[in-house]
Amino acid sequence: MSTPDATSLSSDSAFVSQDEQLNEFDYKPIPMTAAVAVALAVFSLSAFLALIGIAVALIGIGVGFIAIRTIKKGAGEYAGAGLARFGFFGSIACFVLGISSHAYAYATEVPEGHTRVHFSYDISRLQFEVDANGKRAIPQEVAENYVDKKVFLKGYMWNTNMDLEMPKFILLKDNGKCCFGGDPAPYDNMQVVMQDGMTADYQQGLVAVAGTLRAFPDAPAGQPVYVLEATQFGRAKTSFGAE
Repeated sequence: MSTPDATSLSSDSAFVSQDEQLNEFDYKPIPMTAAVAVALAVFSLSAFLALIGIAVALIGIGVGFIAIRTIKKGAGEYAGAGLARFGFFGSIACFVLGISSHAYAYATEVPEGHTRVHFSYDISRLQFEVDANGKRAIPQEVAENYVDKKVFLKGYMWNTNMDLEMPKFILLKDNGKCCFGGDPAPYDNMQVVMQDGMTADYQQGLVAVAGTLRAFPDAPAGQPVYVLEATQFGRAKTSFGAE
């Protein structure tokens, strides 16, 4: 019986070594969920700006968890564990910090001495009271709680006037359902008059104003019933308390 010579053994060893190297560098697929989790974690940064970002972060947490579980169950079949963890924990961080940021903004956005008012629910929804003679009156709830008092509320600037440095403007309760492109009811809008020489630049999107609310139930047609003597104006920090 012949035995393999040294040259043959050396050649076989070389092939085995090459096979081991090939196995060592075998391609391992990355689960699609891992890549999606990373993308969602990046988009979750918007949680600091808008509530929709918090929803994105919540989805990212779920997708990241699925990606981590898939890779673990694969027992070495999949790569991308680091990506999955980044997506998972990144979304968690954005979710928690985003909620905290919005909660802090909501808690601190009302100026001291002012009452938070929901334009649609606290004012517009109640419309007006009308007596037997057809005379218009401010709803009792509005008159007692808000009129001639300092209030803080949010709304949208009517785009019939888009100027800069406006001493006054019309504030609408929402950005489309009642008002834009139409003739808003007198309880769906109010005139904001800036005080102490202040002015306001037209802004799209939700704005917040603070000041003293006045009411003129006998105002003629085309004139505002509600007037806010505003001492503060700016873009709303949160969308809470708006339509």
